[in-house]
Amino acid sequence: MKKQILTLCAWLLALTPCALAVEISVADHGVRPNGTSDATAGVRAALRALIDKTNNAPGAEGGTLAFEPGEYHFYPAHACALVRYISNHDNGRFPRLFTLDVRGAKNLTIDGRGARFVMHGDVTPFLIEDSTNIRVQNLTIDWAVPLLYEGTVLASDKGGFEVRVRDDEPFEVDRGAFVLRPEGAHYVMDSFYEFEADGSGQSAGPGDIWGWTYNAKQTGEKSVRFDITNPGEMRYPPKPGNIIFLRDNLRAASAFFVQQSGGVELDNITVFHAPGMGLIAQRSENITMRRSRMIPNESLGRQVAVNFDATHFVGCRGSVIVEDCEFRNMLDDALNVQGVYLQVVRQIDARTIQARMAHYQSQGHVVVGAGDRLRLARPDTLMPVGEAVVERAVRREPDGWTITFSAPLPFEARTLDVLENLSWIADVVFQRNKVDGNRARGILISTSGAVRIEQNRFNATGAAIRISGDARSWFESGPVSDVLIKNNEIVNPMRCAYGYAAIDIAPEITTPDDAGYYHRNIRIIENRFRLCDGGVLFARSVDGLVFDNNTVVRASDFPSLKRQEDAIVAEHCRNIQVSANRFTGFEGGIARVTLDTLTAPTVRITENQGLELRPVKTRQRQGQR
Repeated sequence: MKKQILTLCAWLLALTPCALAVEISVADHGVRPNGTSDATAGVRAALRALIDKTNNAPGAEGGTLAFEPGEYHFYPAHACALVRYISNHDNGRFPRLFTLDVRGAKNLTIDGRGARFVMHGDVTPFLIEDSTNIRVQNLTIDWAVPLLYEGTVLASDKGGFEVRVRDDEPFEVDRGAFVLRPEGAHYVMDSFYEFEADGSGQSAGPGDIWGWTYNAKQTGEKSVRFDITNPGEMRYPPKPGNIIFLRDNLRAASAFFVQQSGGVELDNITVFHAPGMGLIAQRSENITMRRSRMIPNESLGRQVAVNFDATHFVGCRGSVIVEDCEFRNMLDDALNVQGVYLQVVRQIDARTIQARMAHYQSQGHVVVGAGDRLRLARPDTLMPVGEAVVERAVRREPDGWTITFSAPLPFEARTLDVLENLSWIADVVFQRNKVDGNRARGILISTSGAVRIEQNRFNATGAAIRISGDARSWFESGPVSDVLIKNNEIVNPMRCAYGYAAIDIAPEITTPDDAGYYHRNIRIIENRFRLCDGGVLFARSVDGLVFDNNTVVRASDFPSLKRQEDAIVAEHCRNIQVSANRFTGFEGGIARVTLDTLTAPTVRITENQGLELRPVKTRQRQGQR
């Protein structure tokens, strides 16, 4: 009898509704691979059906949107048009076009299963907004015609250069302007970058060439001569055979835009191109990227990947994890984690401050809300004045905020002071990644959370790692308090002029003698450096800095720009330890250390490292070099 009862219970459990995973194939909505027709409407319909089912079906525990392997094309006509303010992406009131709009979803997987997404025009492949536990995996993103062009240098001189444009890049020359015409669009070239012909990345030299004007003249069906019309000559004419990127400096669509979401994971994703950033996330938490690549599409002979940063996180919290990824030949950094300083316009009353987002590229998106704790700092030193909790925050136009606090403020807010959000601060893990050949720095870190940078290869053309903070230019907030940089390989940083040293700790602040210290607790240990320029470390306004057991080799793989001739320079720092390192290849067999008068008494340098302490420098006090 007991056995019969157990059998009946098992049978009843089998009939009881339980949590089920839902899978919908885009093929069920008429979307098949390997054609050139627009897949947007069918894929969006399948996605919406899945979100509705997983959000509303009783017992549903999540769902998967599945693709068959092959190529899918996405055009603007059926994309979702939404006004969205995306940090660092040329904000305005115009609607943006999103191909897959994951909004209000939970426990969702989009599995490409080897699919290749080919985008057409200024469209954003993925919007993930107001969603939790979203996973995107096993797919490739590219553009049919990239929104920046590549040309081969045919000839050059002090007055200009001639370029052969690729056959698949339509253009026109209009009254001396070079106009990119990808799929009928109209973008006027305003900047260029030179990359090596062998695919190894940006050419060594000064880096950005801004502020120049040109007159374009078509010299053949696919060739154009650019005559520089600025006074003077080109100091660094591009080398014949190298690649020139002909670029309108617009910050167009990213590949992934994540906003106000949590638990987002990208796994086994390849992004060959995006006219904006690869991944931009704002006011989100717990984001992970694993086993992914942002690299040029070499099968098509291309040499540049995304148009700006590979990954960028603004005002996020929880964890930011990037591991086992490859980032190569982007036109900006591999990673940037930052907060945003709001600039005080005026204090209205004892509980209310009017503030604004001071940099136009940050305007529009949400950076503060009820319950957030804000810290006020002075704009020149960025030293804290006090903290308060927000009761209400109201956005006034894209750049303005009226912030009411829960109690009278314990401080006086002055015009141009800045507010930092302490409730949205991320921990960062960046490990086992490769960063190669890209313009600018390797990674930028501006967060007070725990940061771990381990077992990476950095071969960026500027500083490998930059730790900053400023209320003067980009208004990127985040004094660091716990950074470990360990067991990384750093190869030929500073072969272009982006920074001053391989590790560049350079907040843009003024440092009078009585100022505090902006950054603290940075450990740089067991790394391997190969330098073509002199500087391995620059540090400003740090309390607690360890440079221990590193190997530093000075080589001559590229011409030295002499950005920092001494190996280590420290200004307005204290509690620095330099120990058990190995410095070789420096002139005269000695690497030099330069300290200012405030820093020198608190530094401990052990013997037998190949280091020499230069005469102590007079204090500089000013934050920009």
